[in-house]
Amino acid sequence: MRLAEVFYSIQGEGPAMGRPATFIRLAGCNLSCAGCDTDLKPWQDLAIPEVQSKVTGSRVIITGGEPTLQMSELAELIRLLCLDGKEIHIESNGTNLIPEEVLKNIRCVVISPKRGSGFHLDFWSGKRNVHLKFVMGSAPWCWTSEQLEKLVPTLARDRVWLMAYGAEQDMAGAANVWDLALRLGVNYSDRLHIRMMKR
Repeated sequence: MRLAEVFYSIQGEGPAMGRPATFIRLAGCNLSCAGCDTDLKPWQDLAIPEVQSKVTGSRVIITGGEPTLQMSELAELIRLLCLDGKEIHIESNGTNLIPEEVLKNIRCVVISPKRGSGFHLDFWSGKRNVHLKFVMGSAPWCWTSEQLEKLVPTLARDRVWLMAYGAEQDMAGAANVWDLALRLGVNYSDRLHIRMMKR
């Protein structure tokens, strides 16, 4: 599979925020979001058992790029990690569906839909292990407060997260996102790794 990097760190955002994990970052994405440098990372082609062997600890977060572009390889990696007793999380933009037989083995799926990308909201919002993370900011793919005020009431609020866009330690705009999350009765996600300037 096409692998950008594997590293051990603390999850900085979303429902597993603050928890240690091995991060498996897969290469390639079907979107070109302004400000994203992930897809520019060099990558290597590794056999799935070799990727599996790089995992330490009990929690694994598979991210990208967009992991679902390598669905058959992803499904096999998840199967092997389940056999190892790992707690599996995955981060996706939600434009590709994950088969039910794969979904059932994932503890937490974080869908971070990009505005205008044609993600499958009806499919994802009906899954109990899926959390929706909406990024707010000035980039064209980010969400506005007006859009979220209309959308959020149709969703299970305990599985909705709002997060400010940014790669600076002061996280400009985070206070406004905090206030909106409080007003809408949903979760606020910080970006701890950005504040700490870690991975």
